[in-house]
Amino acid sequence: MRRLIDWIHFGKPSRKTLLQKIKICSISFFCVSALSTIGMAMMDHKKLHHDLLKLTANAGLELKKTLVHGRSHTPKETLANAANLIIGTPILGIDLYKLHANISKIGWVEDAIVERRLPNTIRITLRERIPIALLQNNDKHKLIDRKGEIINGADPSKFTHLTVITGMDAAPHAANILSILKTEPELFSEVWAASYRSKRRWDVHLKNGMEIRLPETDPISAWSRLAMIDREKNITDRDLAVIDLRVPRQLVVEPNIPVRGKGSRT
Repeated sequence: MRRLIDWIHFGKPSRKTLLQKIKICSISFFCVSALSTIGMAMMDHKKLHHDLLKLTANAGLELKKTLVHGRSHTPKETLANAANLIIGTPILGIDLYKLHANISKIGWVEDAIVERRLPNTIRITLRERIPIALLQNNDKHKLIDRKGEIINGADPSKFTHLTVITGMDAAPHAANILSILKTEPELFSEVWAASYRSKRRWDVHLKNGMEIRLPETDPISAWSRLAMIDREKNITDRDLAVIDLRVPRQLVVEPNIPVRGKGSRT
C-alpha cells in the first residue's frame, strides 16, 4: 500500500504568530527592494556624473594648463607626481581638496593655494618653508626651517652656507639664536656653527676654530659687547681658543694651547 504524506501538522499556529511572520516577511521584502533601488540609483548617479563631466569637457571645460607660483626649492617632478594632473581631464572633475592635501605633503611646502580657473586652468600657489640652518645629529645634517621643523626631501649638501646647529632640543631655538647673531653682521659672517648647551645657553663657533660662550641670560647684550670689542681690538683675530662671556661685564679668554684635560661645560 502506497503511503503519501503531503503535510504533517503539529498544532494550529496562533494568530499572533502568523501576524509576526507576515510582518517579518513584509519588512524583509521592503529592505531588499530598497537596497536594490539604492544600488540602481548609485549606478545611475555615477554614470550620470561621468556623462555630465564628459559633456563639459567636450564643451571646452577641460584641463589644458597648470600654473605654478612660488616654487623655488620644490622639485618639479615631486610637485608633478603629487598633483597628478593630466591634460584633457574634465576640469570640473578635479578634486581641489584632494589636490591640496597631496601637495601639502611635500616636505618643502608650508602652505598652498589651489584654484580652478575656468575654462581650462589650475593655478597652484606655493608658500615654501624657509631654510635657516643645518641641524647636525650623529654626524648627519638635516635642513630645518624657522620653526625648527625638518624639511623632508631637502638636500643638505646644497645649503652648506647655512649655520650648523647642534645640541639636544636645539632645533626649536635655532631661529632665536640666529636672529641674535645676525644683529652683528660682521661678526656673524665669521660664524659657522652654534651648540645648544644643557638646553639653556649657546656656544658659538667661528670659522677660525674659536669658541664664544654666551650667557644664558641676555645673550644679545654679550654678543653686542663682543662685537664692539672686536671692532676696537680685533680680538677674534688673536690666537685664542675660547672667549667666555658668561660672567656679566667680564670677558675671560683661554689661549689656544694644548690642555691636559677638559672639564664639564654648562
